[in-house]
Amino acid sequence: MINREALLQHIKEDLQLRQDMTKILDRAEAVLKKHEVRTTDFLTPAQVRYAKDILAGINDIRFTVTGGYPEAERSLIYIYPDYMEISFIDPMITALEIVGNGQFQHITHRDYMGAILGLGLKREKIGDIILQKSDSSKFQACQVVVHTDIKDYILYNLEKIGSMRVTVKEIALEDLKGLQTDYKEITGNVASLRLDAVIAMACRISRGDAQSLIEREYVSLNWEIINRGSYEVQEKDVISVRGKGRVYIDSIKGLTKSGRITLQIKIPL
Repeated sequence: MINREALLQHIKEDLQLRQDMTKILDRAEAVLKKHEVRTTDFLTPAQVRYAKDILAGINDIRFTVTGGYPEAERSLIYIYPDYMEISFIDPMITALEIVGNGQFQHITHRDYMGAILGLGLKREKIGDIILQKSDSSKFQACQVVVHTDIKDYILYNLEKIGSMRVTVKEIALEDLKGLQTDYKEITGNVASLRLDAVIAMACRISRGDAQSLIEREYVSLNWEIINRGSYEVQEKDVISVRGKGRVYIDSIKGLTKSGRITLQIKIPL
């Protein structure tokens, strides 16, 4: 039997994360009992970190993390008996390509996601959505990594992104091109590296509004919800603010003559 309490003892305050890890333990237990392969849903990088630590503490199983391509952000985990090899396991990830019948001019990541979820599908069954560009820098198409369980449903039912009619086809995982994102670089000064101060600078809002977003749990740092404005950010951190997008802390430059900290940040366009 798996000692669940021992494996989850370091996750107490975040009830949602504890619930997510409990589901993964359910799958691991099924592998041990039934000697078959199980997979998780697609997980954020933070969830993957916790899941790997937990699964590493269970005897007689192996696990492999994959998002379909090397740079994948969202990944799922194959869990299987330790006598099996991953090369003999049927893939549970599929790649789809969505192409419009005309030029996409204002179609965003959110539009693609909204159309797919509008089919009644769960976000957990969808991996990365990779926007593809034309020479004119307009989004013409996208590639989507999905769980094989929902592949056919998307193939037969996704007909439009917004008002644009689209065609959907399956492609090989090897044909995934990786994320192609343009960024706007911003240099700014903050009084400290506190999360609320950095968000205020990056999103051009007041410190009080930034603190309010944090308290409402609208802010994630490296894919984990942070509810303390005093949390200090570091270089290469990724901040996600619901409704405002992402901020990448590219570098911390140092102090100005007045003692403020200069930050170089990147914001996806």
